[in-house]
Amino acid sequence: MKRYALGVDYGTNSVRALLACVETGEEIATSVWHYRHGEKGIVLDARQPDLARQHPRDYLDGLRAAVRGALSAAARQKGFSPDRIVG
Repeated sequence: MKRYALGVDYGTNSVRALLACVETGEEIATSVWHYRHGEKGIVLDARQPDLARQHPRDYLDGLRAAVRGALSAAARQKGFSPDRIVG
């Protein structure tokens, strides 16, 4: 029975989720969710021109959306089941 690992990566403009087979390293599914706040996900403050950041809500919303997207895409793969995600 195949086992899967779920990875999440937070970038400057988006959150990405990846599901991979533990035994083979095969990529099963991916999903990307682009931050909604700021300009291309970057929140600027005119009072602090050297500071750029992301909105904390985007981290939470992005985690949910990217993981759900990857799970939805993986569900189309024969033999995939979320209960086989081990890490």
